[in-house]
Amino acid sequence: MHRKREKALKKILGTAAAVAIAATALVMPGTASAANCDPDKHVRINVQKRGNFVDAVGGFFNCDQATTSFTIAVQEKKTIGWKDHVVRTGVFRTNVGAITTYTCNGTKTKKYRALFITGIGTHETVKTSASITVACG
Repeated sequence: MHRKREKALKKILGTAAAVAIAATALVMPGTASAANCDPDKHVRINVQKRGNFVDAVGGFFNCDQATTSFTIAVQEKKTIGWKDHVVRTGVFRTNVGAITTYTCNGTKTKKYRALFITGIGTHETVKTSASITVACG
């Protein structure tokens, strides 16, 4: 089962380093329970451009819990898969968005999305936002 989960995460995340980060985040204890704070219903994740920055904004909203643990990152589309930037893992307050910011450099137009990974009990969730196309520079 563990190998199956790892393969699925590699496919979604695109890098072995991201799988290691995700695995670490999934074993972090959170105070949320699956019954009161279902990631499928209560997670919001978004990516936005702000000047030369790309922000991944997300979190748990409308949950009964005070805090939850998760990982949030900005991902850049590559030829094959997605590359992680500014991965942030921690325990965050519910109903307050967590943000991580990547500085967009160069003159090419690039595609970005936000990544959200959480583990509550035995329930693991990986969510991504819609992607945006950004002209950097």
